[in-house]
Amino acid sequence: MQRKEMIQMVVVIILIVAGFYACQAWVFPPATPPAPINEPVNTPVNAPPERTEPPVVTGTAPAAGQPSAATEADKEHGFAPIPRSEARVYKLSNDRLTAVVSDRGAVLDSVSFVDAQGKVTFWRTPDDPTIEPYEALELLRPLEAAPAIAPFGLLMDRNDEARNTSRWELHLDDRAGSTQSLTFRFPPSTGFKHDRESDGTVIYKKITLHPGAYRLDISIEVHNYSDKVREKFVGVWGPVGITNDGMRSAGEYSRVALYGSTDSKRYTSLEDSPTMHSIAGSVKERNEELGKPERAWITNRDLDEIDAPDRFLIAHGLRTQYFLAFIAHDPDHRDARYSGAILPLKGPEGDTAAISMTGPALVLQPARDGKPDIGHASLRLYTGPRDKDELRGAWQVAPPADTDLSVQWTELATSGFFDLIASPLIWVLRHLTNLAGPGIAIILLTLLVRMALSPLSYRGQKAMAVYTQKMKIVKPKMDAIKEKYKDKTDRDSQMRMLTETREVMKEQNVGVFPIGGCLPMLIQLPIFIGLYRAFGAAFFLRQASFLWIHDLSLPDATIPGSTWIGEGWIGFLAHNGYLTVNILPMLWIVLSIVQFKMQPKPDDPQQAAMQKQMGCIFPLMGLMFYGFASGFAFYFIISSVYSIAESKLIKRNLIRQGVVPPLKKPGEAVKEGDKPQYHASK
Repeated sequence: MQRKEMIQMVVVIILIVAGFYACQAWVFPPATPPAPINEPVNTPVNAPPERTEPPVVTGTAPAAGQPSAATEADKEHGFAPIPRSEARVYKLSNDRLTAVVSDRGAVLDSVSFVDAQGKVTFWRTPDDPTIEPYEALELLRPLEAAPAIAPFGLLMDRNDEARNTSRWELHLDDRAGSTQSLTFRFPPSTGFKHDRESDGTVIYKKITLHPGAYRLDISIEVHNYSDKVREKFVGVWGPVGITNDGMRSAGEYSRVALYGSTDSKRYTSLEDSPTMHSIAGSVKERNEELGKPERAWITNRDLDEIDAPDRFLIAHGLRTQYFLAFIAHDPDHRDARYSGAILPLKGPEGDTAAISMTGPALVLQPARDGKPDIGHASLRLYTGPRDKDELRGAWQVAPPADTDLSVQWTELATSGFFDLIASPLIWVLRHLTNLAGPGIAIILLTLLVRMALSPLSYRGQKAMAVYTQKMKIVKPKMDAIKEKYKDKTDRDSQMRMLTETREVMKEQNVGVFPIGGCLPMLIQLPIFIGLYRAFGAAFFLRQASFLWIHDLSLPDATIPGSTWIGEGWIGFLAHNGYLTVNILPMLWIVLSIVQFKMQPKPDDPQQAAMQKQMGCIFPLMGLMFYGFASGFAFYFIISSVYSIAESKLIKRNLIRQGVVPPLKKPGEAVKEGDKPQYHASK
């Protein structure tokens, strides 16, 4: 590329970016920035699931706003709903997180990544890439859209709303050791006329935080003091919304379900539902297919179209690009048929959902000699990084009694179909990061991948070079055949022209399409997708800095300053609606064009015109990648530099082998001995 052309290209790129800013400022009306994270949104919530087979949930609709008033009869049995502001809260903390437990329903009020000493373990990523993190990430938090729903809220019967908004009695506070727990009782033993519910039952709920893991367990006991058999379906709300950290509109923000089977301990199957942005529409569409258009929730089996009776839920939750929150069944009772439900919600950060799990019925026998019959139900809640090591550690911190049961939760950190390629790349990138830092690790990974693919690249470029040289010989003969039959349009003449063309191409052993040159590129495509998934799932790159880049998981935002453009038709250039000046995509465009200019120019005017049109793809691809993570863009830059050097070395090697003629200065004649030796390509 000439120096003049290089300068012109850089000027054009600068003008394009400046043009977008000008269009935003003067042509398009200003968009409204997103609401603050804690701004109330009073959107009514809908009814939780009705009883199905197997049972999921029963209950009436939790109303928006303040909790509904309890009747005098309900108040006698402890049902006295209170607003969230009047609740007493208790903290459970370890070296990873802090969970705030409220006695209003004995539920999780919030989970934030602050350790027991008050040190932030994970910062919340601001929506604007130019702003550095300034507050701790609160992964689970109260939702104004669902004031009667919270993690660890019960789903048992038609008293759910009142029970989950009434005050529970703190029965036992054990926060002295490394394993901390709180045990609550409902109804409270004092302050009301009756210390049991109207059916003679008492509920104990124990919430436990394990040390060194992002895991909380909930154990529920139902005590039957009555003289009758009681049947209780114990369901629990899991994550009720989850903060979509990093990229609010990312396709990774979705609901996930992990299924198992009683036929085998090791059989698991992951169901990845549509993104939160579209799950409400998916629920509505699926309910219409089922003939239940009036309900706004859906069971897990209906949404995932699970018909096999032996399949049941292992885990049910929500995940973002880098974080995960799910409720899981008790692996010590792995044959229990758990099911769940999904309730779409709309909150300050956009669309989300409430996720539940329900176990089989607890059949409680009548009390004997004043001693109640007790039914047990236990579940686990993971709320932390979407990382296999952390998921494995959370599983093993309190492992199931069945030691043959394999670690199942790691399935929830997978990258889909291309996980077979992405997982080894993540493993290599993690160890390189620990060895040399994140930026150097990306450089080393790029070199390792490109060197591993060099044999394919060499074969592809060699095949294309041979094809080009052979076509230079074939083309005059083919042109002569076309000239011979240009005025003959009958079928026999056209068939003879085709036959002669095939014979000419057969003489030079050349096909119509250079498959040998394109096949290596197709083989590299799965690796490219695997790399994309690897960079998107590499948790250790989140908020990792390198050179001027303060977060390799965000656009580089080299020049401090951003403009809010929203999510309109040019929103793909922005990150969370904020347009920034990113140098890395522009640099990749420059390197790609340099690499394109190094390719040999075809003699055929039609092919030359086509090649020129192909050159326009690189600026378009650069614009498509403009809002991508800087780590991914950095990989492409190193890869482009490697490709330029590799192309020069391969070309020299092909000249030395006689596959292509040596490069000549302009005006220099080609000698007879400089003709390529095509047999060298065999």
